[in-house]
Amino acid sequence: MCSSDLARAVLDFCQVSYAAESVEGLYDAALTALHRAIGVQRSSILVFDRHRVMRFGAWRGLSETYRQAVEGHSPWSADAKDPEPILVPDVARDPELAALGPVFDAERIAALAFVPLVHAGRLLGKFMLYYEAPHPFAQDEVGVASSIARFVAGALDRRRNEVDLRRSREHLALALEASGMGTWEWEVASGDVVWSPTLERIHGLEPGAVPGT
Repeated sequence: MCSSDLARAVLDFCQVSYAAESVEGLYDAALTALHRAIGVQRSSILVFDRHRVMRFGAWRGLSETYRQAVEGHSPWSADAKDPEPILVPDVARDPELAALGPVFDAERIAALAFVPLVHAGRLLGKFMLYYEAPHPFAQDEVGVASSIARFVAGALDRRRNEVDLRRSREHLALALEASGMGTWEWEVASGDVVWSPTLERIHGLEPGAVPGT
């Protein structure tokens, strides 16, 4: 695939991922983009959970036995800063992966790549690319995989922040309801005022009765 085709595949992924309504949709778009851009048949996405353990988020062409055997493995620590991709053109020749040799043999994996998902210098997870024969990695395919990984990491970070913000607001609403308290916000520049529903009830007003001034 020429460089313009690679760029087109990345752009198409960005457009599709923006429309994804869930993390699962984002992952699926990323794996599809990897297949289209660099032709990799088998791939996966793993992310750190709240216990800082790498867990599979999405995968293609991998058995459950293999996933159970390697889940939690990472060549980087959870606090690694700006890690670089790790390329293994031939797993049989890599001494650091010797312990997983039988697992790779059973899954017919002869080459693989670890591509970090990094946002703002923080490691969130990794892409895995798998090949059934020894594979010399080209600069273009690593570059494309890294570009998609950066986009996924940024989108994943934003979605996590949105979830955390929504939970914080839900917890605040429950606390206000339980304590009989209310809040208001005043945007000084515009003069807009927003009352919480609990504050309206405290003052005997119907929901939405405050004119916002």
